[in-house]
Amino acid sequence: MLKHQVPIEVDKVKITSPAQIRSALPDDDQMLQIARNFQALSDPTRCKIVLALTRYELKVTDLASVVGASTSLVSHHLKGLKDIRLVKFRRDGNSIYYSIDDAHVGNLFHEILAHLEHVYRNLPDHRPQLGLITGVTAIDTLQGAVQMPKSN
Repeated sequence: MLKHQVPIEVDKVKITSPAQIRSALPDDDQMLQIARNFQALSDPTRCKIVLALTRYELKVTDLASVVGASTSLVSHHLKGLKDIRLVKFRRDGNSIYYSIDDAHVGNLFHEILAHLEHVYRNLPDHRPQLGLITGVTAIDTLQGAVQMPKSN
């Protein structure tokens, strides 16, 4: 039994059963990718790194100073974040600059910060459309209209 049985309407078809909901969820490989991304963001230092990179393109030394960590620790974190494509780099002569991989990463942090503001200030849920910026809705994602690449 679902704790909160709120029917989801998709093209005027109501989805209410656990089997229908389960079939609309991403497959196991996609869920693994989702979990890896959230796991990568489960460390406060990595969160500081990614949040700083949503606003600025930075070298490792500058990033280390910003987040208050050693350059070797920041480099280690950047490698993992780069491997799952949360951050990217560009070379300019002898310097390497890091930034977020794309706007989705910044949007994720924006949504988390908005959520925390709602929690701390006890604001009501405004139920925004997930795809307001990208044109992708939660329903599209659940139905598989948005295909995520398979993990290696």
